[in-house]
Amino acid sequence: MRPLLTAIVLTLSTLMGCSSSSPSAPASPTSVAFNEINAAGDEWLELYNAGDAAFDLGSYAIADTDKTTGAARTTKALRFPAGTNLSKHGFALILMGKSKSTPGPYSADACLPGVAVGCFYALFSISEARGEALHLLAPDNSELSRATYPADLAFEAGAGLTACRIPDGTGDFTTCTATPGAANKAAP
Repeated sequence: MRPLLTAIVLTLSTLMGCSSSSPSAPASPTSVAFNEINAAGDEWLELYNAGDAAFDLGSYAIADTDKTTGAARTTKALRFPAGTNLSKHGFALILMGKSKSTPGPYSADACLPGVAVGCFYALFSISEARGEALHLLAPDNSELSRATYPADLAFEAGAGLTACRIPDGTGDFTTCTATPGAANKAAP
């Protein structure tokens, strides 16, 4: 009886491992995009997960560009803490220029006024005038993607305008109404 029970358990384990009804695969790092950037006034950026599953950002990083080499400046990169999940079709808000701070996460009251989402802090900032690149880095610091803040989108600090992608996560940057942590909207 015992050999028969062992055979049944092994057969069921094998069949369950081959089942086509297994949970969906995790999102790929290529599904994470720089989605919205504000380099005028309060500097912040937003990441967007265009994938159909959550993505674990733990140990991934974002960085600005080293002015000398043009490569990602890893010495001031924001490295996301373990367990940082970006939900499917979700947003992550990062405040830039936060010197001498830890990455977070921080609750909404420590982020942008009037915005009901939490955030992370980055030590670096980006140049509105130069059109500086931002880099998404794998845990080994290899570059997964980059986005360049478009220097030709000139607007005054405090105008409530940003550079964003419409629809979220795709296309070129254009001028938008600021929507930190939410779906992007074209500027009127």
